[in-house]
Amino acid sequence: MDTRKVQRTGKSTYIVSLPKSWATKHGISAGSLIYINQSENGALVLSPERSEQDLNIKLNIGDKSGEPLVRDIIACYVSGYRTIELTSSRMSSSQKKSIHQIVSKLIGPEVLEETINKVLIQDLLSSEELQAERALRRIRTVVKSMIQDSLNSLVEGNRDLASDVIERDDDVDRLHLLISRQFTEILRSGTISQGEIDPITAFNYSQAASNLERMADHAHAIAQVVMDYEVSLPPDLVAELKRLESLFGNLIEESISSLLHLNSEKANAIIEQTREVRLFAPLMTKPAQKIQKDEMMVRVMVSGSIERMLDYITNIGELTINLSHAHGSVEAG
Repeated sequence: MDTRKVQRTGKSTYIVSLPKSWATKHGISAGSLIYINQSENGALVLSPERSEQDLNIKLNIGDKSGEPLVRDIIACYVSGYRTIELTSSRMSSSQKKSIHQIVSKLIGPEVLEETINKVLIQDLLSSEELQAERALRRIRTVVKSMIQDSLNSLVEGNRDLASDVIERDDDVDRLHLLISRQFTEILRSGTISQGEIDPITAFNYSQAASNLERMADHAHAIAQVVMDYEVSLPPDLVAELKRLESLFGNLIEESISSLLHLNSEKANAIIEQTREVRLFAPLMTKPAQKIQKDEMMVRVMVSGSIERMLDYITNIGELTINLSHAHGSVEAG
């Protein structure tokens, strides 16, 4: 670690010299702009100005298509590139189909140019959409509705509603990738101009979004059970599932609220609630009387998803407690 003595010029200006190796590495010379951000712990983070060239990437995809190509595009998006130029000696229809499908599932990117051997993707993401807190609130709303509707579709045997839940899973994936993108951007630069959010908070928001995304996967799984099996559940189980529908909505709402407001007391209360709700899941797989094989399959799969979703809500509660300690705000909000 380099050390520097602070020098004073004039009556109120303090000067610290930059390490020459750092300046040379980043092309810093007299007149160059650098960004200075102050973190909550008092540290100053210096970032060189990022040129437009740094925000562009060119990939020769060759004959790559399908999932490998999709993963490359997602990686470029999450890494914060504004322009992604994909080239090949001659792009196949399957390659272009893969490109268009993933671009349509991301927030911001659009295909601006397309030729026989090139596809140019430009990110049109607005500063409002880039805010992690806003995206986290949006993903909470979608996941909450997915879980409640998946349980409702199970109770009513409503396949139209189950199908709608499955379609909403893509919305959650888009928001999750958006938050992952911002986290990467903050790690690279120390902060971003659109939001006053520190790297520790960004990390915890990213982790919370990952837990919400996994909950959405289980809501999808419950909805898929409704699509694949046709069973009539007994009244006592229906009543419990309806109660769970309301409880999950409240748990998801409050878990993210406690994270955003650093309310560790509420987070602890939520964790205790999940333990109480968890007592219901094993009862689903122990019916009072003999049942059909299909109904037992439904009970086992739904019970497993319920337990996993409770795990993820607990994880978010623990993130809140950890972040509260990191910010020195362990108190009721």
